[in-house]
Amino acid sequence: MNIKVLDYKSLGMDLDLTPLRDFGEVYVYNSTEDSELECRLADADVIVINKIKITKELMLKCPRLKLICIFATGFDNVDTVAAGDIGIGVCNVPGYSTDSVVLYTVATVLALASRIREYNRYVTTGEYTKSGIPNKLEPVFHELAGKTWGIIGLGNRGKSVAKVAEAMGAKVIANKRTPIDEYVCVDINTLCRESDIITIHCPLNDATRGLISKEKIDLMKDGVIIVNEARGAVVCDQDIVSGIKSGKIGGFGSDVYTVEPFGENHAFNSIMHMDNVLLTPHCAWGAFESRSRCLKIICDNIRSFLNNEKLNRVDKFVK
Repeated sequence: MNIKVLDYKSLGMDLDLTPLRDFGEVYVYNSTEDSELECRLADADVIVINKIKITKELMLKCPRLKLICIFATGFDNVDTVAAGDIGIGVCNVPGYSTDSVVLYTVATVLALASRIREYNRYVTTGEYTKSGIPNKLEPVFHELAGKTWGIIGLGNRGKSVAKVAEAMGAKVIANKRTPIDEYVCVDINTLCRESDIITIHCPLNDATRGLISKEKIDLMKDGVIIVNEARGAVVCDQDIVSGIKSGKIGGFGSDVYTVEPFGENHAFNSIMHMDNVLLTPHCAWGAFESRSRCLKIICDNIRSFLNNEKLNRVDKFVK
């Protein structure tokens, strides 16, 4: 059986793919252009991908292809309906990156709330030494204890962030499609009005696309901190930029974008060097432990498929 890893660079090239060799011959490509896909998939039985798009047209040209393993939880880059109709299995990896994403979410909030990058720069540029003053307390920063932390999307990631927020003394409110008793669940407008900090962890769908728009930002407190760890399209980029430049948004962090990587004409280029903006390259999911966990589950998925079982299959739900 031929197993092809098509975009190894996006998985982190420190990841040991040896476990895949238990299932067959493994071919590893650092990246794969669209023009190379048909050739590389022609003799592939199983493919492992991260962000590569697999269309119905491509699958129809690959008669040997039996299983698509997505090195991620999201699977919108694969036509799962067509895969189900054609008879190609598609597996994702749910829940593997929760701890990694929570780490980045909280780190981003703390960096923005504490203004720690600015204070660090004050020391490393030598200004602290030259000042002759034993401390510096500008820009002003605030404790998180007593603040309201609003969480949009209360799945595993949202709940884990909520626990950390509570441990730091923040009051947690949440917006969830199906409210639960464990947390105070409110409508999105109430969350926007009441929150000092808003972190976003919801899936991207018709209801959440463009959710954080000028209309919602106008409802928010002056100086609100917003961190997006969901999907780029959940926020309206230009409205975020306007909110930052006007001072309405006190801090903005994002690890996700509508186009990845975003281009030179993207709205965020005009704010990316500002002290109260912290942008990272869609890396929050990728702690070494998280990626190792993901590979293990992919191996479990392949093993299950070969045993005619259905583990983490996403094609079966949409047939």
